[in-house]
Amino acid sequence: MTSYKITMVFKTSDNKNHTMTINDVRPAVTQAEANAAMDAILAADIFRPNGQTLVSKVDCKKQDTTETDFYDAP
Repeated sequence: MTSYKITMVFKTSDNKNHTMTINDVRPAVTQAEANAAMDAILAADIFRPNGQTLVSKVDCKKQDTTETDFYDAP
C-alpha cells in the first residue's frame, strides 16, 4: 500500500527552520495546492513553534511511502 505525505519547511522569526508534515494526503495533490496550503498557514499566523512566528516558506515536498506487510497475525 502506498501512502503520501507533504513535508513543509518554514523559516521562523528567529531564523531557524521549522518542519510541518501532513500525512495521508491524496495522491493527486498538486504543487500549486501544497504552496497554497503553505501560504494559508503563513497568512493565518496561528502556529508558534518554540514561541516564534512562521515568516516564510523554505521548502515543500510530496513523499510517497510503500508499505509491504510481511506478517499476518494468526
